[in-house]
Amino acid sequence: MTDQKSRESVLSFSKYCMILGGIWRLELPWHNVVLTTAYRIYSKFVRFFFPLILFSMFAQFILMVTYENAHKDQETIFKQLGYITCLVMVQVGAILCQQPRLIQIISYAMLEEKKIMHCSDEDILLSHTKQLRFCRTCNVVLFAVTTGAGVAILLENFWIRHEISKHNRECNASLEKPFVYELYYYKLDKENHEGLLLMVNALADFVGVCLLMSTKIIFSSCIIFGSSLLRRTQIRLRKLSSYGLKRLVLEHQLVIRFVQNLNHSVKYMILMEYFLNSLNIAAVSVQVMSFQDINMLASPFLSFGILFVETFVLGWTANEIKVQSLALSDALYDSPWYEQNKRIKKAILTMLVRAQKPLQMTIGPFDAMSTQSALTIIKASYSYITLMAN
Repeated sequence: MTDQKSRESVLSFSKYCMILGGIWRLELPWHNVVLTTAYRIYSKFVRFFFPLILFSMFAQFILMVTYENAHKDQETIFKQLGYITCLVMVQVGAILCQQPRLIQIISYAMLEEKKIMHCSDEDILLSHTKQLRFCRTCNVVLFAVTTGAGVAILLENFWIRHEISKHNRECNASLEKPFVYELYYYKLDKENHEGLLLMVNALADFVGVCLLMSTKIIFSSCIIFGSSLLRRTQIRLRKLSSYGLKRLVLEHQLVIRFVQNLNHSVKYMILMEYFLNSLNIAAVSVQVMSFQDINMLASPFLSFGILFVETFVLGWTANEIKVQSLALSDALYDSPWYEQNKRIKKAILTMLVRAQKPLQMTIGPFDAMSTQSALTIIKASYSYITLMAN
């Protein structure tokens, strides 16, 4: 199979998303000194700007909660809470993406992909193509709902500000126009510096969307690639005589190490997502229930889309790791093991026993992440909704 699609990379889309988010720490796809310097400046700007925005939002949230009329502005408070929980996950994800362990995992995955792309085994190339299509679908969906939500937030704010300006002109009122993100501006006059503050909000929205998109896509892509490695090992095990057991035992050990290192790198991120996604879904739900204008529902519904897609893509891909690791025993049974000598049969039996212990992505130090865990997040969200509503 020489189809160009089979030669593409599972991680290529993730790579460019991370570059857009300013968190790519490996070799850049260009060798232009000007572009490289500009990217490094942009990357440093993102690392400074985004935490500053998050700190400013949290400071403003504290002021809003302690304000004497906070009970009259619950809609804004819950919206701020939803944004903060989401951006905390984004910031932690961005930090994890730049840790040496995960960078090594990405480097190893890119190296193994080159081997797959130059492989002559038709079955391996076909399996890689299927995984590539699945990964591309997940990435496109994540990209669409994330950018859609970012644009919807800006358009919603534009609509609100337009309506308030219209009301102020018609009624000679002086209602304050909200911004996309409620930031702590210290003593800055919002009216006199409206253009500057709108630009800061738009830039914060752009950086947040880029970081959110890049962190989610790289995590899901690495997990999908782990599943792809397991499928490749299954194919080779079924062709035991062609590859040799010693080579396949070593390959199995490398796949186990890859999945374990990946799990060690992202398990606490998964734990945080498990908790914060529940809280965020609840916060968005309360927003939806409190809205009276249908024009204001686009942003919350797209936020729902992000959370549901992230949760179930993560659950589904993590579940595939477990399923495909257990399927190695079936591949061993389907191999021509009966044609081997006694020493190789004993080695196959040892490998078969090891394959009975599934590889899995865990929720922190707790249970394995799966589609069932994704449903548990939704159940937890319902509990938070009832608590917030009361």
